[in-house]
Amino acid sequence: MPDLRPLLRTSTFRLTLAYLGVVLASVIGILAVVALSTAHLIDRHTVETVAAETAGLMEQYREQGLSGLGAAVASGVAQSLALAPGGSRSGITITAGRFLGLDRDSAARVSFVLLVPIVLGAVLLKGVQDVLLGDLPAGSTGPFVVGTLAAAASGLLAIDGLLGYVRRHDYSVFVWYRLLAAAIVLLLIATGVRSAGF
Repeated sequence: MPDLRPLLRTSTFRLTLAYLGVVLASVIGILAVVALSTAHLIDRHTVETVAAETAGLMEQYREQGLSGLGAAVASGVAQSLALAPGGSRSGITITAGRFLGLDRDSAARVSFVLLVPIVLGAVLLKGVQDVLLGDLPAGSTGPFVVGTLAAAASGLLAIDGLLGYVRRHDYSVFVWYRLLAAAIVLLLIATGVRSAGF
């Protein structure tokens, strides 16, 4: 084995170590800032979203009485239809809300509020099953938490964008997309490219 001591004493090697140290410190710093700002954003967004949705449901109850709350419960029950392959949970709950007389904005808000317990339950279940009790490698907790926070942040931004869209537009884009996707699936089944089984 060659003697590496002369190489380790060179200024080039020391400069390389210093450079790697700065890069590593920068990456750690950036990750820390992103993690802290994301956690703050999620906390603030979650509180604002829950407060706004609670206020919206209370307003709906004041305006429509028990029928308004009944619409929210019926939309929740309609979620079970999304268990069918290809079903859209948000599409089904928004459609149920519209059939029950909710305006576009209220139907979309109820649909997204109904998503919170589902996603929270899934995160807790997978966190306990896979991270705490599972046989994942050591150190999996950090990536799980960062991934969950990143998914929550992007999900909240997507929900905010979609709610803004449905306040100004109708649902026809989503209806045409679903009809086109269904036609493609039926065509694939009819031509034998895919089987009809689930």
